Amino acid sequence: MALTNAAKQARWRERHIAKRRNAQRIVNLLVRKTLTDEHVEQVAALLNTFLSRHGVRVLRGAVKGPTDKEMDAYWREQEDRWREGWLREHHGRTAAEYKRLVQDSNSEVWDWRRAKGEASVGAERRAWERDHPGEEWQQYQCGMTDREYTDYRRWLRQRDRKERKAEREKSI
Repeated sequence: MALTNAAKQARWRERHIAKRRNAQRIVNLLVRKTLTDEHVEQVAALLNTFLSRHGVRVLRGAVKGPTDKEMDAYWREQEDRWREGWLREHHGRTAAEYKRLVQDSNSEVWDWRRAKGEASVGAERRAWERDHPGEEWQQYQCGMTDREYTDYRRWLRQRDRKERKAEREKSI
């Protein structure tokens, strides 16, 4: 038997009323001063009604955060990139020299790294101002609202994608 339009609307209202109630329950649980394991389980069950599988995976990753091992690997990789870049631009220099010079914060390695950082920030600022005419660029993200920060990160991802695509097309 086919549902009437009024019956469909009533079902829609009930479904969305339930979602609003669940959202309010989540808020009520989260604002408690102390959360028991039972409260956490209730929040997880209620969140399941809102999130897809992908949403649950993203939430788990955000809650879990990186491990010390992952952070160490990240910073090692960053340092390797800095070393490779310095060696590429300073022909005839060695990794041992880099390792020795990087220990002194007043060395030519740190001057080079600071110059690269300033150039990177300058390029990012110019790109932001080009893509957002009339808007003020905030170098320090701590002053941004949640919405501004989200928009800024989205813009960075899109800019990085465009740059990678341009590099791929250029190399072909």
